[in-house]
Amino acid sequence: MHDADTQHASGIQAEFLDFRDRTHGALPLEQVPEQLADGRFIWVDVDAAQGSPSAVLNLFPADVVRSSGLADIRFVTDSPQNRLSALRRTDRLLHIIFVSSQPADEDCQEILEAVVGEGFLITVHSGSNAVLAGVRRGYIHDFETHAATSSFLLYEICNKQVEQLLATQSTIEESVERTRLDLRDRTEESALESLGRVSDRLLALRKHALPIRRVFEELVARKTNLVSDGTLSYIGGMIQTLERLLADIAADREILETALQHSLTLMSHRTNQTMNRLAVVSTIFLPLTFLCGVYGMNFEVMPEIQWAHGYIYFWILSALITTSLVVVMRRARIL
Repeated sequence: MHDADTQHASGIQAEFLDFRDRTHGALPLEQVPEQLADGRFIWVDVDAAQGSPSAVLNLFPADVVRSSGLADIRFVTDSPQNRLSALRRTDRLLHIIFVSSQPADEDCQEILEAVVGEGFLITVHSGSNAVLAGVRRGYIHDFETHAATSSFLLYEICNKQVEQLLATQSTIEESVERTRLDLRDRTEESALESLGRVSDRLLALRKHALPIRRVFEELVARKTNLVSDGTLSYIGGMIQTLERLLADIAADREILETALQHSLTLMSHRTNQTMNRLAVVSTIFLPLTFLCGVYGMNFEVMPEIQWAHGYIYFWILSALITTSLVVVMRRARIL
């Protein structure tokens, strides 16, 4: 089996980056120890959907695995349920777990693990990963033009994570505006259901953004030889971006809450108007109903039933009562 076939079957791909002469390229898996010993930076990418992430440990020399702490790594990509972004660190290793979702499919949770060691980076994911796809589109240009240390790859991953969160927030913001307009124009069950869905999406985005911000804060707070000061400075800027993102999420939730309160106020006002009309109608017909009740009784001695023009008198009296009530209610601004 050829090297490319072997890598595809195991779900593991390796490449090298040499910062001394700016060379780079794909790397057969069996050459990883040799290239690592030669001072080249090694990036190993593992697709857990095609193979076991723990198999990547077999690519590195036993002394490197033991001294760096790779042997103690526990990958979580295989069990993504209820995962949050987190940072696990030792003196010679950083294990970062990024958990987010794609803007196009927010119900699909993505997990990307990045293990940063001296001279190597291991990324682990299951299936296609939008963040890594974004990194691969531009990292070679950055490497060839201005990257000074291997930690630029960590910067690229962190930056794409933030960009993905911002893209998701932008998509949700459009839904927030549509929902606000729906609640303004109509108070129907479908509009309220839309409000619930958008609110859930905002909470899910906040649930992803907060742990990532904590990961960045911990990276910046405790310096390490594995990440350059320049990269930590850029990551510090990303913390500010995430702060603004969280503020925007809070503002969107306030917009939805205000729109809901406005909708409920309109609904209450319309209900009050309806009840007021019903009360007016009841007030007008109450004395008329009383008259009908009185003259509907079956007593033999009732003087009014002998009146020749009693029927006309009844309608005149009814008209006078109705007119009087309407005038009184108009003056009282009830009608």
